[in-house]
Amino acid sequence: MKTVKLFESFRQKWTPRHERDAPQEERVSDDAPQGETSPKLLSGELLEQLALLTPRERDLFLLLLEGYTLKESAKQLSVKYSTANTHMTGIYKKLNVNSRAELIIRYRDSAKRDG
Repeated sequence: MKTVKLFESFRQKWTPRHERDAPQEERVSDDAPQGETSPKLLSGELLEQLALLTPRERDLFLLLLEGYTLKESAKQLSVKYSTANTHMTGIYKKLNVNSRAELIIRYRDSAKRDG
């Protein structure tokens, strides 16, 4: 499936090398939620949401989930702050969130479970 390959490339890009190279069983933390059913997105739904974003919006989305500020994210992406802000506005609209805090709360745990 195309979106699965796309998300796998995100994982490779944004997962620290020491975690990427570790055997799968070592990557799962003991405090990871097991069988949790909540309004948080599951992996398939997360992939569908990511598919709505442009490549640059996805890059910014992942940086924001990592805890970068918008200014730091703009620098990482080699774009002006105003451009990053435009991308963030697109992310908010497409993912139906109203703030960075809401974005992080809604998606961070899902991304960790998937990554």
